[in-house]
Amino acid sequence: MQKRNLLFVSIAFPPKNDPECLQTARYFRYLSTDPSWVIDVATSASPTLFMPFDESLLKYDSGYRQKVEIKLGESKLTSFALVKLKLARILFPDSKMTFHWQWRKVVRRLKQKPDIIYSRSNPMSSAFMAYKLSEHYKCPWVLHLSDPWVLSPLKALSEEERRRYTPIEKRLLQRANAVTFTTVQTLDLYARAYPELAAKFAVLPNVYDPEDISPPVWNTSDKLRIVYTGGLSGKRNVFFLKEVLEKVRATDSQLLERVEFIFAGDMDRPNRQFFSEQQKPITHIGQVSYSKVKELCSTAQILLVVDNPTAKEEAIFFPSKLLDYFLMQRKIWAVTPQESATRGILEGYNHAAFDHSEIDAMSSFLIESIRHYNAEGNEPFKSLEVPSAFDAKTSAHSLAALLTRIAT
Repeated sequence: MQKRNLLFVSIAFPPKNDPECLQTARYFRYLSTDPSWVIDVATSASPTLFMPFDESLLKYDSGYRQKVEIKLGESKLTSFALVKLKLARILFPDSKMTFHWQWRKVVRRLKQKPDIIYSRSNPMSSAFMAYKLSEHYKCPWVLHLSDPWVLSPLKALSEEERRRYTPIEKRLLQRANAVTFTTVQTLDLYARAYPELAAKFAVLPNVYDPEDISPPVWNTSDKLRIVYTGGLSGKRNVFFLKEVLEKVRATDSQLLERVEFIFAGDMDRPNRQFFSEQQKPITHIGQVSYSKVKELCSTAQILLVVDNPTAKEEAIFFPSKLLDYFLMQRKIWAVTPQESATRGILEGYNHAAFDHSEIDAMSSFLIESIRHYNAEGNEPFKSLEVPSAFDAKTSAHSLAALLTRIAT
């Protein structure tokens, strides 16, 4: 069997802890078992800002021939100062731009010329690194966009920035031999914007590791536990919860003695302020390791996922935490726009979905859930069906087939 050299480019590579790192880890793990490929990795060195080292992810940090690690010149203070001085244009395409600035270091250190390059973004600096390396080596390149870049409905780009960045985004898409997205909705967004390139677009979703599926463990606490794991920033927040709890309190104040909300993950200043003002039943325990996230989720009856409140045609994102939630095999409470990608992914799974403005409906759902738990225990919250469409082994096989087709 002919083996080909694959260069896997991603700043978000294990054992760093970050939602995209987990997705990269899962795809890489099963891609590395394919005997057709010998894989080298180009990534950032640890520590990488906002991507802390996580010992529990070391199991994914193997299976490659060589790993080239690039030390990034970044700090919170530098990024803050550049924004304050109105020099944020230097942070292009993001705060990790020094990664792609150093592409020649990868060339000098890499021992084998790649036959094909595969990159995962975000951060977008990974795509820029892969672009420069594909130009240098004159080899094919598969670009994965976990989230849209210039076309993102969540990016507050000025008209000047959009005019400046759109030709650059198009150049990346033109150079790539294939472009993959996590949702059909994102693919459709790009196909409308770049119809002449649509033939090279495909979907490879966020995934879970099938080896992580195990019989669920249930707690026997006298309180219904609702858990949220992941970041909170900007419009993705849980400010709506204050009104929901007020409605529950107005119905029966004793009900709040039988429920608890536990949040874990990083957050911005407004969210920090929100949690500092909250009392029971809300607790935020800060950022924790991936192993602690799984442990925490296993103590819940309900797992909470919150999307950005956007128009339904802009709700194209796939929250990667859904995969970890699926593995827990319990009910999901989704706060997400109508007809969002999240609602489509949850179809057929034990869940309840609400728009951000549906305060009355969410308070009724919470009241019913507390009463069901008191009367029936864990039974109403079980969901034993793990959706097979998001199995990392299957999706990595699809990626390998795509890479083979392009490299041949």
